[in-house]
Amino acid sequence: MKLVKTFFIIIMILFMVYFLSMNNSKADIDLLFKKFSNVSISMIIFTVLSIGIFLGYLLAVFSVLSSKAKNRTLQNKIKSLSDELNDLRNVAVEESIFEKDVMN
Repeated sequence: MKLVKTFFIIIMILFMVYFLSMNNSKADIDLLFKKFSNVSISMIIFTVLSIGIFLGYLLAVFSVLSSKAKNRTLQNKIKSLSDELNDLRNVAVEESIFEKDVMN
């Protein structure tokens, strides 16, 4: 599976390099705070793609971290409930032993 994933990534990189090399014309970018002139369209595409990948990765990292924290919380709750259940089981057994001793 890792080999297929690596192959897929290599194909995507080659496709991206080919696509970027075909778009070599110039364009102007006017942002709210700055203006850029004569910027290559391939550089614009690459920059926007890189920012998108970075933001997607950042979002995935926060999602995984929050899932792990929730999982840890639930595991602690399960442990405490399991301990409480075991304590309740032991109490019931000990009371029935004492009741038998009193009857005899």
